[in-house]
Amino acid sequence: MTMPGTRAAAETATERAPVRSAHQIRLGEAEQFQSELRIHVQRRLVLATWVLGLAGAGLLVVSRAADLASHGFVAANQVHPSVVTHLVAVLIAFGLHLWLKRQPLSGAALVTVDTVITEALIAVCLMIYTFSYETGIRQVVPLLGLLLIARAIVLPSRPQRTLLLSLPAPLGILAIQLAHGRVYTVDGIPYPQAGYVAYVLWDQATLWLALGLAGLTSRVVYAARVHAYEAAKIGRYTLEKRIGGGAIGEVYRARHALIRRPVALKVLRPEVASGRNLELFEREVQRTSQLSHPNTVQVFDYGLTAEGLFYYAMEFLEGADLERIVEVGGPMPPARVLHVLRQACGSLEEAHAAGLIHCDLKPANLVLCRQGGRPDVLKVLDFGLARNVRRRDEAELDGTVSGTPLTMPPEMIRGQTIAPASDLYSLAAVGYFLLTGRPVFDGESLGEVLRRHLSDEPEPLSTTAPDTPADLAACLLRCLSKDPADRPETASALGESLCACDGQETWTLEDAERWWTTHGAALSNGHETDEDG
Repeated sequence: MTMPGTRAAAETATERAPVRSAHQIRLGEAEQFQSELRIHVQRRLVLATWVLGLAGAGLLVVSRAADLASHGFVAANQVHPSVVTHLVAVLIAFGLHLWLKRQPLSGAALVTVDTVITEALIAVCLMIYTFSYETGIRQVVPLLGLLLIARAIVLPSRPQRTLLLSLPAPLGILAIQLAHGRVYTVDGIPYPQAGYVAYVLWDQATLWLALGLAGLTSRVVYAARVHAYEAAKIGRYTLEKRIGGGAIGEVYRARHALIRRPVALKVLRPEVASGRNLELFEREVQRTSQLSHPNTVQVFDYGLTAEGLFYYAMEFLEGADLERIVEVGGPMPPARVLHVLRQACGSLEEAHAAGLIHCDLKPANLVLCRQGGRPDVLKVLDFGLARNVRRRDEAELDGTVSGTPLTMPPEMIRGQTIAPASDLYSLAAVGYFLLTGRPVFDGESLGEVLRRHLSDEPEPLSTTAPDTPADLAACLLRCLSKDPADRPETASALGESLCACDGQETWTLEDAERWWTTHGAALSNGHETDEDG
């Protein structure tokens, strides 16, 4: 794990990291790039064989229709050898299409398929040119040139390979022209020698120009693939999909260049992670990476890119946050709420002992996932915004009140000292939301919500969630006290109180499995979160 101790160390590591060029990638230094290129080439070959098969079938139908119109039904039904050849070519094209579509091929196999298709098409054009040489048909040469350019557009490859595969086209045409000599005629009249030479030079100029354009196109297309690959990389991580984001940064599903397991990569916005804020974020990520509780999301790595983007990598969670879970499945039964809150207390207990206060506990920062084959494992996210209890001067990363108004403790609103009891208030607000499906306090404006946290008493759970056991309701309401001194002293104490509540064993593993079987599809089809966390 890359964990430089200071901003200077991170910048030094960035400066020393080699900048990989497109040439280095082509030499195979980025195995993942080669894998992505292979997948892309196979998809393009699938498309190419489909188009060729359809075009061949269409030409065959048109040819037979022309025979029928010109020679009548009997003559048209006589099978010409060229028709058989044409039909075999169409069947081969569709056969290749099905083969390429059904299974992933190695890079060597795709190179072979590309070579065979390209050279076969060139050979067909050369045969047509040979058979039509004395008829004066001149469309074959420009068609062959367009074919070379089209291949360079559709299939990304190095320009050297494109030029090598295209070389038989102008050389083959030249060989045919030299073999026929001055036999070339137009309407039965032989071309004069000067005209014949001009005709040969014109065809060669056309093909060599097409060959040059094909090479240039390959260079541009291949470089675009390299740049697209590099643009989708942060440090040694390749971005796969955006999975969330907000005012502070974006979160992506990503993978490491060497370690194949997916990670969640959070990339902070440059205007947020700059100057002193960058130093604070760096210190917080270092502290968070030391947390090892199974209910705390694990931070693996962090760093600075050459462009000055600060990022950190966390374990990727297959699940959904509590806000989304309530949105899909409705309020939770009290037994499940107890199961969730007890796990959160374990995470907070370790963090508080390390001097970290989360300060932004909310449903969107608490994720239920499957881990070790068990469902409903809670993970607490976004300790990267935590405050250090012993460093009050670091209380604000951006100079503004931070946290979530719907779960914000009164002391944070007043700008007073933040303590572990502050997180317990927010956690109780989350529990209230899980039981009722609505926040403790809401309002038409931010100011009204904050005012209610300062002065109003929560509506009793006996009214908003009548099935809530009295001891659980009392426990949550105690945590929602305006005075931090009236709340439990520690997360451990809260956890013990929750363990003493009625209904502990009524939420079973089978219940959790049944819930995820029923609602899992709806969660996976959900939208990306717009929150940081």
